[in-house]
Amino acid sequence: MLAVAADCGLELDAEAVRQTIESLLQAFRDGLSPLEELLPSFLDAHGAHGVGADIACRWRDHALALVDELVEPVAGACELLAALAEREIRVAVLTNGWSPLQERKLAAIGYRGPILVSAALGVAKPARAAFDLLVRELDVAPGECWYVGDTPMVDIVGARDAGLHGVWFDWEGHLWPVGVPAPEARIERLAQFLTLFPDGSPRRSIPQVVATLSPDKAKGKEWKDSDTGEPA
Repeated sequence: MLAVAADCGLELDAEAVRQTIESLLQAFRDGLSPLEELLPSFLDAHGAHGVGADIACRWRDHALALVDELVEPVAGACELLAALAEREIRVAVLTNGWSPLQERKLAAIGYRGPILVSAALGVAKPARAAFDLLVRELDVAPGECWYVGDTPMVDIVGARDAGLHGVWFDWEGHLWPVGVPAPEARIERLAQFLTLFPDGSPRRSIPQVVATLSPDKAKGKEWKDSDTGEPA
């Protein structure tokens, strides 16, 4: 967003607008607001008026250009993928976002499995239809799947309402929403996922791999969102 702001002649202090940008991007990832509405509102609030209808395309161009430089996996993601592959547990990704950014991010960390992106699907989490498409891709029943996600309402409650088992990946140390039934399980590191299963080999399970911008590289421009699934 800062790059797009610069294109519009704005010089914004990254730290001063960090919280606003993160809130806007989270609203976009959660499917609450489209970029076509978020970006003009943000820029207008900072003095860039009449930015034009192509602003979302310009933001996408900037985001794609930064993938190879900034995207790297959360700690333990690649190791978990390798462990699941060794156990012949299939993996698929269900993510809110747009194509081809989500695919490009996952390719950057070496993921080569199925990817279901909300923009291409025409439906986003937490809608049940999104999770239905995931289990259909994996060819299993919802009750045979474990879904691990980092967003309580969008990932875990959405998965649970669709009949999947939900594991909360609380890698950022957030509080679970008050009044919402607790998740079936909670992990703080991806390496903990397999420890939920005493025999070390989950049957019919869906874990998550999260691609993020490294905090020291992101400089206020954070993407995080690669919720994955897999059955046995």
